[in-house]
Amino acid sequence: MRPRPEVVAPFEAPTSRWGPGHRGIDLAGSTGEPVRATADGVVTHRGRVAGRGTVTVTHADGVRSTYEPVSPSVATGDRVGRGQRLGTLSPEPGHCAPSTCLHVGALRGRDYLDPRPFFGGVRVILLPVPRG
Repeated sequence: MRPRPEVVAPFEAPTSRWGPGHRGIDLAGSTGEPVRATADGVVTHRGRVAGRGTVTVTHADGVRSTYEPVSPSVATGDRVGRGQRLGTLSPEPGHCAPSTCLHVGALRGRDYLDPRPFFGGVRVILLPVPRG
């Protein structure tokens, strides 16, 4: 997707396993835009969930990143690198209708994570602690 896609819906952690929340982020996009892996990993799912094309990549640290709606160009078992194309953003109806967006999720075990840190570009600056 674009170098800095706009986040149109932020992550909202659910308060319980089945509770309300937004289990990922939605990124503004256009049909046909490339969808790329957030980090190196192995494609562990390529298929349809709730009527939409999805891709899941499992990373070395055990985190799974999920992408939907996608017209996949990868197969289950493929090794992918950070930034490698997984497919294209598909026009399937989703929760961003009438606009098109990419939903990106991240899970560790059964716990949903905010996927934004996996996109990189976050710069941490440590400042000295005043003594006194």
